[in-house]
Amino acid sequence: MNNNLGETLREKRKSKKLTLKQVTDLSGVSGSHLSRIERGERFPSGHILMKLVEPLGFTEVELLRQAGFLSRDESDDRIDRFKKEIKLEVTGALMRIFDKIDSF
Repeated sequence: MNNNLGETLREKRKSKKLTLKQVTDLSGVSGSHLSRIERGERFPSGHILMKLVEPLGFTEVELLRQAGFLSRDESDDRIDRFKKEIKLEVTGALMRIFDKIDSF
């Protein structure tokens, strides 16, 4: 795991000119918890990281790599492939539902 993750999160927050309070409001992660993560006193779970993706402007894969949950090897595209597969499944299911509705 990356011990510099807190510093990375703080730098990203500051580069976006966001306060801890603003990130808390946007993410739902408590300010005290986020502050401890930034200081390196806590390490966030994957769930917490996903809450920080959008407010801090990371992609899911980028932040999971920063945290050490995924290989930094760019060829590791498991999450991207999974998202594409899920999107195809959901799109197919919706199309079948719409076809059923149209047949009424």
